[in-house]
Amino acid sequence: MTPASRIRAIALAAAIGVLGSVGATVGVRPAIACEYGNWVEPSRETRRYENSQLGVAFQIPANYRAMGRQGGQASIMNPTNYDYIQCITRSGYGEGGWFASVELNVDGVPTGSRGLEQAIRANHTWLDSQIRLVNQGGKELAVYIYTDQHDEIEVANIAFFTPDRRRIVTISGPQDDPVFQRAIATLELR
Repeated sequence: MTPASRIRAIALAAAIGVLGSVGATVGVRPAIACEYGNWVEPSRETRRYENSQLGVAFQIPANYRAMGRQGGQASIMNPTNYDYIQCITRSGYGEGGWFASVELNVDGVPTGSRGLEQAIRANHTWLDSQIRLVNQGGKELAVYIYTDQHDEIEVANIAFFTPDRRRIVTISGPQDDPVFQRAIATLELR
């Protein structure tokens, strides 16, 4: 299954009007049609993505885009997906599937959590996956996989505490995505 066929995203835009007392349309939002463009293959050339706030760095295809979110979180995605999401954002409407090859997410550490696995399970009570704890260069990592029911894909996750142990950083992506696999193979943690 190609990445393009995994994405079931439709942007819906509708004109919303309010009828005034004399029947005039007021406050109309113009419709914007967002079309999903042609899939762009990941380039062989790579570049270093670094998020100093989260203390991570890894290699991504040179033609891929990073879209920052609040709190240092980020999505690394194909330029086609990036352009589509920008259109959805401008329109204010949309529904989407799995857009990113790599997601960086941040969660707080729940009060009373003793250890990485317990903190992950407290934040994600729906998670019924087995969590494997590994040590990489003196840093404890949690590795787990779950099935995203909406998009029917296996999502791989690597999670770790920030140095101050107040937050958990999770790097996620479709397990079989070569861009995600490259990011994990080149992952550097501080």
